[in-house]
Amino acid sequence: MDEQAPTTLTGGRGSGRLPRQALIVGYVLRLARESVPGGCSQERLAELLAVSPDAVAGWETGRRPLSAVKAGQFVTIKAVLIRVGASSQLVRMLDVAIEADQLLDHARTAAAAYEPGDAHPLGAYVHRREVVELVAWPLSGRTPEGLPTLAPARRGPVVGRPELGAVEQDQVFDHLRRIAEANASSGDPLLRRQALYLQSYDRRGDAQGWMTDQFRRLPRTGSGWTPAWPVARTLAASLVRYGDPSTLIDFAQQGLADEPGQVADLNYWAYWVGETGNIERDDDFMPIRLGPWRGDKILRHLVDRLHAEAGVADLGITTLKTLLAARPRLLDEDRTLTGTLAAAVEQLADSGSMSPTTRRALDEIRYALRLHTR
Repeated sequence: MDEQAPTTLTGGRGSGRLPRQALIVGYVLRLARESVPGGCSQERLAELLAVSPDAVAGWETGRRPLSAVKAGQFVTIKAVLIRVGASSQLVRMLDVAIEADQLLDHARTAAAAYEPGDAHPLGAYVHRREVVELVAWPLSGRTPEGLPTLAPARRGPVVGRPELGAVEQDQVFDHLRRIAEANASSGDPLLRRQALYLQSYDRRGDAQGWMTDQFRRLPRTGSGWTPAWPVARTLAASLVRYGDPSTLIDFAQQGLADEPGQVADLNYWAYWVGETGNIERDDDFMPIRLGPWRGDKILRHLVDRLHAEAGVADLGITTLKTLLAARPRLLDEDRTLTGTLAAAVEQLADSGSMSPTTRRALDEIRYALRLHTR
């Protein structure tokens, strides 16, 4: 059945070429409404916004895409939610969720219609973790990091995430494969890399083999920074999701073997976790020089990853070593975090389950910690 253009708030038809669902922003809106102390029903929010309860219900289900409302009304919705006590974090995430919906809806609706050279939102600029994790939410079922946990606001079964049907998930993953392959040898490397990262949430039977083949097809050009570095890092990290940590362990040793590779790694993390406010058009910013970021967000993020699975922990430990060498003052700025790091490092040092390169990096971190705890 062909989808119709979305209905606007005034009852007319949307003019966009691609039908939208806006599942993610609708779900985040529901979470924001339910985060109001004492409760806030759809009817109550509709009254505060001077719209019909059906409009609020439509926004939350994606039946009437919230992304289609006028900018002024969207600002009013956020302001009303803040005024009645909704989680400020969830209200802020409404903007991020609209960006995530654009990516998901484009992949879903473009499907096999993509042709090399077509404009694509995944190739527009480098996306951050908070956006990518929201896109992956209905595809993987993994709740994005930092999303507030709310008590059930109503009785009965509650959908725990934005839901995308199996057929539509297949359309999205098939589309991601198509654009990754179309941009493999030439074309847009950023588009390919970001498509590959999302493709790693595919759990169909041939997904691991396809991703492994993409990694094997990368040019082998030695250690440290190379033009293939960003894609290699993405694929290595993605293969951990399929139970293969070896590629990421190797990347932690080889990809960070020279200064440009180490700089690229730190700049990548800074951008990924939101240390910087600028938007990068492509991956060329990574190896040039360290940006003016502080490093505290990277440190907190890496401390949480030290006990992750093999590969992820190896890269986290190696990155942490270079971070503390570049920003040693971090150990003096937050003593609580430094104490948490020290305890985690000592526990890891006793485990013995890491590569020799990772072990040496961990020993350097221990030494740095001792210098700052005398």
